Amino acid sequence: MGEATLQLQMRDMLKRPVFRKAEVLASERALERYVRWVHIMEVPDVGDLLNGGELVLTTGIGWQADEQQGLSFLRQLIARGAAGLCIELGTHTKSQLGAMKEIAAADDFPLIWFHEQVRYIDITQDLHFALIRSHQRMLAELDNLTTSFNQLLLNGDGVQPLLRLLSRTTGYPVALYPLEGEASAVPYCPPEQLENRRMAWLTQRNHSPESGQSSHSHHLEQPMDAYTLPVQALDYTFADLVLFLEKLPEHESDSLRHKPTGEFVIQALERCAAAIAQDWMRTKYMEEKRRYKEDMWVIDWLNGHHTAKEIQEYLSANPLLAASKGTVVLFDSNPSYTDSLKLQKLLIQRNIVARSVFSREGFSLFSTVLNHQIILIILDPQPGPQRKSHLWRCIEQLQHHETDQTHRLFSGLLGIGHSCADLSRLKDSLDTAKETLRIQKDTGPMQQPFYSNLHGYRIIAGMKQSGNLDDFIEEYLGPVIRHDAEKGGQLLRTLKQYFVLCCSKQETATALFIVRQTLYHRLDKIEALLGEDYILPEKRVAIELAIYAYEYVHGPIA
Repeated sequence: MGEATLQLQMRDMLKRPVFRKAEVLASERALERYVRWVHIMEVPDVGDLLNGGELVLTTGIGWQADEQQGLSFLRQLIARGAAGLCIELGTHTKSQLGAMKEIAAADDFPLIWFHEQVRYIDITQDLHFALIRSHQRMLAELDNLTTSFNQLLLNGDGVQPLLRLLSRTTGYPVALYPLEGEASAVPYCPPEQLENRRMAWLTQRNHSPESGQSSHSHHLEQPMDAYTLPVQALDYTFADLVLFLEKLPEHESDSLRHKPTGEFVIQALERCAAAIAQDWMRTKYMEEKRRYKEDMWVIDWLNGHHTAKEIQEYLSANPLLAASKGTVVLFDSNPSYTDSLKLQKLLIQRNIVARSVFSREGFSLFSTVLNHQIILIILDPQPGPQRKSHLWRCIEQLQHHETDQTHRLFSGLLGIGHSCADLSRLKDSLDTAKETLRIQKDTGPMQQPFYSNLHGYRIIAGMKQSGNLDDFIEEYLGPVIRHDAEKGGQLLRTLKQYFVLCCSKQETATALFIVRQTLYHRLDKIEALLGEDYILPEKRVAIELAIYAYEYVHGPIA
């Protein structure tokens, strides 16, 4: 919550005894100004001495040399956003009063003057005490408002009572736009109209030159005629709370004793957002704890202990899920999470965010921890060619969300298994996710670690497990490898580039930064070492696989 500002409306300030003998020039708009502080000034140039909202007191003693100085001083105060000017009339100020009245009236600027000498120290002291008391009253009202929000939370009736209280307290319509689910508003607004209002304030914000913040930032924004505040929990924005700066119908605002200040409205909005976040967090946390109690069922599912019929019955609440494809995402074990209970608590919290992220892309999520490894089961009721990229986008969002977190669950090495149409064979997806992880420990992290992206590495990993990999590399590349080691040559690199570029000699020479004659010499040497048939399709496939196997063991060929 931002720091509260001391402020008092001009109409209330002028009722105080210290202004009993003052004359006032102030329109209705001028009386609505807020005084944030009182400042005595006798310098002719305001400069950067004011922050805005100050009631400036002066005797005009510095205006004697130039009759235009008072008018210039007044214009500077208006430009700097002062709340009003209070003048003690003397010989040097009376002559300028008429012109000053015209300037003040044109800008709805309060002008106050005294015909006799006054003690400005008395006015300053009186107003400062009044400002402090006003500030204390505002804080007390906000504390009472927070208590009321908390009492409404205990009733368990959701966020609608919170929105009603915020609207009744501020005198403005409010709306809550969650990332998931329907928007709600007080007073009631039809869904289509509510969405139109959302688009209107989004458009205003995006075109406002002062609006540099995203709607999911931590800061409150005011795009012209609305305040909007992101509602967050666990550093995740799950809704926007919008307060429209327009008057409620008379019957809706009867309970307001006075018009609330802008600062009060902002802080009331912040406290309501905090209460909504508490309600969301409590609801989601209880849902996750309930799901976590079903953990053993999920583990048995991963181990292949459930039949297709049992799985279908378990997922019967959502008929679409029974016909889904299932994919296992496996996150590598982390030595810092040896405490299983701590890991489970962290996972419950992160799952609140993860479930929201995946559901926005149409996925359903189950999760568990097995051998200190986090396992996500992603069910996709609408599988298709593009869904792979959608799944990866969700994982990237989870990783981005953890950027500033102390404990990271989803940001390390991971493997994504193949998709299973038969959900009773989900163990196959888990096994392939494990293999994807295992291969990356040899090759290094993949850009998108899907099992379906491994291609030839799946064959190579199998050969490594059977103990045949070194013999395979030696059989197809041994002579070239030994030649490079003995002569310091570039034959292996040349051979790889030649195959990558589909045996185009011109492109290969260009890629290697050598002349074509040098390339011809190297290719002749490769042919002598591997045989004339090295370019034939059957042998070429084996040699290319051997090149990838060599890089699997020794790293990229430089």
